[in-house]
Amino acid sequence: MRQALTRIRHVAGIPSGLVAAAAATFYLLVNALTSWSAAEFGELGLWATVVASAAVTLVLFIRWQQRFAASLEPAHLDQPGTAKLAARRGAVVLVGLDSADPGSIFTRLLSTATQLEYLALIATPQADVRGVVPALLGPLMSLSGRNLATSCIHVWDRNEAEAMSDVEQSVTEAIEWMGRHGLHASEIVVDVTKGRRSMAFGALVAADRAQVEVQYLAAEWHHLDNTPRPGTEGFSVVSQRWDSVGPEAAHLDA
Repeated sequence: MRQALTRIRHVAGIPSGLVAAAAATFYLLVNALTSWSAAEFGELGLWATVVASAAVTLVLFIRWQQRFAASLEPAHLDQPGTAKLAARRGAVVLVGLDSADPGSIFTRLLSTATQLEYLALIATPQADVRGVVPALLGPLMSLSGRNLATSCIHVWDRNEAEAMSDVEQSVTEAIEWMGRHGLHASEIVVDVTKGRRSMAFGALVAADRAQVEVQYLAAEWHHLDNTPRPGTEGFSVVSQRWDSVGPEAAHLDA
């Protein structure tokens, strides 16, 4: 019910109040023009209603435009999330079979998320067999200089790589686990840099439902060498939902 009401509040991403006001203004304008064409010039009350409705629509539109203009600008559509990552308190990380390789993205993530308190790893049985998770929580954790308490780390390692629903459920549980510890949705991020595509899709669905932002490590690509250009790597947010990180963050769709 709550999710349904949330959807009703927006039509194609536009606040339903603005949509209703615009529709009412259009309806009243058509009526006014019809009266005018019929030479019924005495309908001043109807024209006054049209003007009032148009004014309300304009106010709602300006309010909506100011709130969302920044997130719609091309420069911000795929805004780097490195600054936000530095303030996150919780991270849900998809684990790939190469997550513990030298130059690991996991190390970069831990060193960037300086406020990190809770960590959830979403892995597969294959990653567990190869010892990827122990490597992440052992040598790589030490290398990053982070020392999270065991109670603040949770591993979901029974996910089949091709089962999108498995990862969706695990990510949902991980987000709820962090929520029970008092983390605001804006303080959590789901990292989909690693893992199979089906895992990433499942994570995206779960994060979207929980209003949690998703990130990945992006870089300018050198097409001739088929390698990332040095110095261009940075975490990017797939879709911005919050204007900042913390309990006072404002939802961009509110």
